[in-house]
Amino acid sequence: MDINTSVGQEQQQQQQNDSLSGGEGSDTTQEGGSSVPGGVKEPRHFIKKPLNALERKRSEKERKARQLRRLRKWLMPKNAIVALHELQGPGMAEFTVNTNGQETKAEIVINNVKYEATAPNKNLAKAKASEKALRDLIFAQMTRLKQQRTAAQQKQQQQQQQVVPGAAATTADKVDGPAAAKPEAEPMECVESEDLPMEHLAAFALHKLFTQWESEGFEVPFIKSSRAKTAASAPAPAENGGGGGGGGGGSSIMPKVTKTVADLPPNASTRHPTALFAYMRPQISYEDLGSNNDQLNREFVAGLRSDGRYFVGKGRSKKLARKAAAIDACKDLFGVVFDESVLSG
Repeated sequence: MDINTSVGQEQQQQQQNDSLSGGEGSDTTQEGGSSVPGGVKEPRHFIKKPLNALERKRSEKERKARQLRRLRKWLMPKNAIVALHELQGPGMAEFTVNTNGQETKAEIVINNVKYEATAPNKNLAKAKASEKALRDLIFAQMTRLKQQRTAAQQKQQQQQQQVVPGAAATTADKVDGPAAAKPEAEPMECVESEDLPMEHLAAFALHKLFTQWESEGFEVPFIKSSRAKTAASAPAPAENGGGGGGGGGGSSIMPKVTKTVADLPPNASTRHPTALFAYMRPQISYEDLGSNNDQLNREFVAGLRSDGRYFVGKGRSKKLARKAAAIDACKDLFGVVFDESVLSG
């Protein structure tokens, strides 16, 4: 009996040890995370900690800064020709340019509508025709959007008038009101989702504003094309001016402020007119206005716009026409009276 009793006690103790070891294993499995056959553990999912007020404010500030950086990248000044090309895409029709004497006419067909403009040179004519086409495209799209909104509003009013007042209708509105309101709001949402090409219009508006400021004599460093045009036209006065044009080397440096009479060089009356004007107004470029049809007495015309005024000069060549325009501009704007040697040279 004693032997049987001791054997039974040993078996019971072994079973208790096995159960304890199994429980520890299960606890270990629970503490270590869920396990699957093969010994591969599933990844844990962490809940993102909510942001406090300061972190939300910093995150919103960074988001706005990123939006402004993206805005500055695509919102650049563009002339009417570039804006129209980007709006129409690669399938845009080509310009037809015809020159007759001093006038150049440019034509283009957009959506079966012909737009034409006349100007002293080809670029101005194309720009004017492009502006007309761009204006009509914007107006047509705005008119279509307005008509769609009006039609959607009228449809909503008709649906509201068809509702019969009563207890049944009131109950139906209470039960199905939110579900019924969604289909009515869809037409307006669809209309509002149609975006106008404001990025092209804004880019052209910036170009037109900066061009107006430049014509008034102000420096607009933001427009790179104006700088390139100035750099290309700056060496021309030196070629015209002979010895006096050597002092125009400073015209390649854009001034921070508009120069006045006090900034005139001491030998202003002996300098070449185009070189002196390029020194005082380096951001202004000349416009070639063509010539007459007289082969014996050929006469060219050039013009420039500065400080809100327009000056025109005539001569036997384009250089002499620019010189005459610069003489009038320097005389009226800065009070410079050139020597006879400069005028006759």
